[in-house]
Amino acid sequence: MVEYKASGRARLVLQSPEWGLAGSILMLLGLIYLLAPPDSFFTWPTQLSLFHQIGLYGVLAVGAAVVIIAGGIDLSVGAVVALSSVVSAKLMTHWLFDASAPGTQPPDWVIVLAMTLTLLMGLGIGLFHSFLINKFGLPPFIATLATMSGLRSLASILSENRTINVPFKLFRKLGGTAENTFLTFALVALLISVMMGATVLGRHLFALGGNEAAARLSGLKINRLKAFAYGLSGTLAALSGILFAGRSGQASPQLGISYELFAITAAVVGGCSLAGGVGSIRGTVLGLILLQTLIRGTGLVVRKIDFFLGNTHVVIELNSTQVEGLVLGTVIIFAVAINQRLRPKL
Repeated sequence: MVEYKASGRARLVLQSPEWGLAGSILMLLGLIYLLAPPDSFFTWPTQLSLFHQIGLYGVLAVGAAVVIIAGGIDLSVGAVVALSSVVSAKLMTHWLFDASAPGTQPPDWVIVLAMTLTLLMGLGIGLFHSFLINKFGLPPFIATLATMSGLRSLASILSENRTINVPFKLFRKLGGTAENTFLTFALVALLISVMMGATVLGRHLFALGGNEAAARLSGLKINRLKAFAYGLSGTLAALSGILFAGRSGQASPQLGISYELFAITAAVVGGCSLAGGVGSIRGTVLGLILLQTLIRGTGLVVRKIDFFLGNTHVVIELNSTQVEGLVLGTVIIFAVAINQRLRPKL
């Protein structure tokens, strides 16, 4: 009996969709190795840059995954990134301390307090989303779409539509280096993964996403679970805003445009069902790695497109930034299509 249970657990582990994602990443790396120019992708600077990107977007993706598993969607995370960068910068340079004089550095306690208040703001935004959904019955898509526009406008107003320089060492410590950024992301992913997979709260979030009516009849606190999911998403989006601003040393209302697509796509590619109740943080992390590797690899492999238009020879030079939108859109279509095909028919 013990051997049967052990073999059953091993079978479940081997059948996990994460193995397919890991295999896809290895195949993609092999293709890049064969097709990309030598000394391009598999160099330390390129890998360091890739891990930096994974760390920055990964914090957003983890929050998006929790909301999707709970049966919701959060389209506002990109706008929260922009607003968080602006609010943290304004707190450090104007509201808590006057850093207008050249070379002025705010005290460490000001920087820590500014980041803490920014995280609390993200939490408040997430709780506001749950309030709109719970009390007014707004669909999550509409509630977060509306705040996405409003929050970005607020960021523009607070910053006077200008970039704010925040070249402070302590503030840039988390987002300024690939090592610290990736370590922050890994810690967040580990904690949330344990919460979703090994706690009662995690099981309740899965139950909520799987069947909200059944979860309510089972006595689960539906409103509290939604508040937790959206509050966590808002907090992690605020943390991501701090990381992005820390990477460049600048806060901008234009930061975070389309970042919600990266986060949601990583979660869906990682196995999260848009219908809710299915997914994992492990899969989301692997989905993000696959997505970022595909974007970076495509930019290195497809570096030039040339064709004849009539008698004119047209040559288009490409890089990873230019092709990421095309890659992202294609991945979204295939990921959602596969998701729908694998979804059990009721």
